[in-house]
Amino acid sequence: MILEALFNGGIYASENIVPKSDRFRQTAAHISETMTYFEGKLSKEDYALLEKLCDSHADESNMTNECQFKYGFTMGVLLMCEIFHSPFFPHTE
Repeated sequence: MILEALFNGGIYASENIVPKSDRFRQTAAHISETMTYFEGKLSKEDYALLEKLCDSHADESNMTNECQFKYGFTMGVLLMCEIFHSPFFPHTE
């Protein structure tokens, strides 16, 4: 049940949903190759700073994704509320 999974922490969209497209895999591979390149070119201190920058960018993206998820979910609920109150929705008494 969805309610049980939500209550027990079984649904965690940001970890469970990973794009499966070829473009996503290519982008991830490109990022990995680029980071490996810079690891060989930069000092340990500069590379650590680059990793920290990448982590901060990932955190920023996750915060944006969370806001977008909340907005989309809210819009879906509001749409369902509107549909249920529509005069075209069959009401039983």
